[in-house]
Amino acid sequence: MEILWPALATAVIVSFVFYILAQHWHRILRQQAWTIRRLFQRVQNLEDMADPEFRRRISDATPVPLERVFTLTFRLSDRFWRDVLHATEEDRKFVREYGSFVGSVKLEQWRSHMVATITEVLPDQTTAGWQSRSLDFYGDPAKSSEALIFWELALSRPGLSVERPSSLELVLRRNSMELCGHLVPRGDEASENGHRVASSGSDVVFFRVPLDTAQLAEFRSHDPAGNGNNSSDNVGGQETSENDTHWRAFYSHCNEGLGIEWQLRLRDLTRKSEWERWGILDSDVTPLATEDN
Repeated sequence: MEILWPALATAVIVSFVFYILAQHWHRILRQQAWTIRRLFQRVQNLEDMADPEFRRRISDATPVPLERVFTLTFRLSDRFWRDVLHATEEDRKFVREYGSFVGSVKLEQWRSHMVATITEVLPDQTTAGWQSRSLDFYGDPAKSSEALIFWELALSRPGLSVERPSSLELVLRRNSMELCGHLVPRGDEASENGHRVASSGSDVVFFRVPLDTAQLAEFRSHDPAGNGNNSSDNVGGQETSENDTHWRAFYSHCNEGLGIEWQLRLRDLTRKSEWERWGILDSDVTPLATEDN
């Protein structure tokens, strides 16, 4: 009996130690199994993200971001009406009474489409002064010749001829905005029945405003409506303020020969988000005061 009790005690102690070790290894193995499952799930998630169908569903579920906003204004001087269009006083009276004039065009460039908001000055005979209308444009990348007419202005009263009368058009193309003119020559001869003989008009592009910043670089200038943030802008794309260089820009061009001037303001929101994420605002460094030797 004296040998049995110590042996039994030793067996109990050894069993307890083995039990503790077994519990310890069980916890370790369970934790490792959980870690392996987590790693497997992460690898599976990465593989799912590479799946085109999964990415398409994510893209459909997320809102389409607004990337850029263009605001175009232009002015046509008396020289344009007199020397370029050769408009008579009767034609100009007709335009004032029945035509609307563009005050501004705001073009929102979304990832999937474009939205144009045209603000117009109504004819003199109406009581309201301004009106705004919006147009959506879903362009097909495969069709480079697609165009959307923002605004059209007839330059004379319709005559007896079936020929399309002279007109001005503001057109959105794939990567530009253009002011075009369809000009019908004057002095058409009369036909035997007294009707005007139809003549083929000519189509002219008076100005073209690209929507690509690389092509717009030559038109970069100081924004006269800007605040102090734009005070360092110089014509010709020289030194500009740090903030404007990244996401705000102003472009303009004046053709004195034609009597046309246009201005374009750009807000590039893709660059703005990049600036807010990565930009570092450097404060003015105040020199330390040193003792005179």
